[in-house]
Amino acid sequence: AVVLASWAACALFAGRAAFLLVGAMLATAMSANVFVWIIPGQRKVVAAMLAGQPVDPRHGQRAKQRSVHNTYFTLPVLVAMLSNHYGWLTQGPRNWIVLVVLMLAGALIRHSFVARHKARLHGRRAPWEFAVVGCALLGALAVALAPARPARTEATAPVRFEQVRAVVEQRCVPCHNAQLAQKGVALHTPELLQRNAQAVYQQAALLRLMPLNNATLITEEERSLIGRWFEAGAPLR
Repeated sequence: AVVLASWAACALFAGRAAFLLVGAMLATAMSANVFVWIIPGQRKVVAAMLAGQPVDPRHGQRAKQRSVHNTYFTLPVLVAMLSNHYGWLTQGPRNWIVLVVLMLAGALIRHSFVARHKARLHGRRAPWEFAVVGCALLGALAVALAPARPARTEATAPVRFEQVRAVVEQRCVPCHNAQLAQKGVALHTPELLQRNAQAVYQQAALLRLMPLNNATLITEEERSLIGRWFEAGAPLR
């Protein structure tokens, strides 16, 4: 169900929204486990004990089952909710696979913690294998998502600063100027543009997160232009 939800959300919505929606879905399920099953079952058990009646063991069994679900949901929900800070996770063409792998790695690492406590109670060795596999998945994902620097041919014409400035003036400055500096970033002068060159490169050329929802209709050619300018050292000429 989680895999299907991840695929559907990423197919229907932008990556950033899809990750949050899946995280919210799991968080809602966790809340329902507590408020629909665990707490009502506990109240029934307490009421039966106070009345001197036999306690139905199903309430405890059901509460344990739901608690186990919530335990394994913890890290996947945390990953999904924090993913918007890392655009390289959400923006790829197979972002639903990224989300599934992240949640699987989180569940494996969480299982390692659970198994460790259980092993300690019984005097056995802590099984760290699950955490190792989870970390290996995260490492493999980082390698797979690492951006590759495109090869530049000798025929590629150098980018002039005037070209980049014209793009930024039209596509970025409406939200990053002296009067309206979104997130404290202003780009209306050459010096400010050079100072924030890395942020512009990351957000516009690499991650393609900005302009937000592409409100100013930046083109792929313009993104490439910004990327080539930054990779050439972001010169003001």
